[in-house]
Amino acid sequence: MLISVEARRLILAVTLLALSPLVQAQRQAPEPELKAAILANILLFVDWPTQVSQPTDRLTLCYLDSSPVAMALDRLNGKTIKGKPLQVMRVGAEAATGCHALYVAADDSMVMKRVIPGLRTSGVLFLGDSPGYLQRGVMLNLEVDDGRIVFDVDLRSARQAGLFMSSKVLRLARKVVE
Repeated sequence: MLISVEARRLILAVTLLALSPLVQAQRQAPEPELKAAILANILLFVDWPTQVSQPTDRLTLCYLDSSPVAMALDRLNGKTIKGKPLQVMRVGAEAATGCHALYVAADDSMVMKRVIPGLRTSGVLFLGDSPGYLQRGVMLNLEVDDGRIVFDVDLRSARQAGLFMSSKVLRLARKVVE
């Protein structure tokens, strides 16, 4: 099922609203909820290679360890993204290649050293949530900058993994590394 242009515009508008200043947004939703919504909505604008080992009947968003954002992601389980149900689940580092996207929280930096090498060409979108993670191999990293949730994209790493990111996401990024 293809998403219409109008639906994509609506999703883009919702994503833009989620990027509004945290001071305003915190009255509406806590930071972890906003970050989870941004991460889930970004999945709408990513295409995965067909030869990867992820399931085709659902979109899997995995995380390694519990964190406030991971708990907020859990609440999005079952949401429809790209015509498929979103399956959010906790996995071990060895199972990460079976996911479409993997979220690594700010306190998982030691785990990153074990996971990153196996994900470089696996077709897994590697998502992070900590300053400096983009330089350590994360493909899309959320940060809070001047009271706003922003994200940076390492397009080179995403392409190396066989992922295609829409220009719509790239235009919203604070920084794109090519």
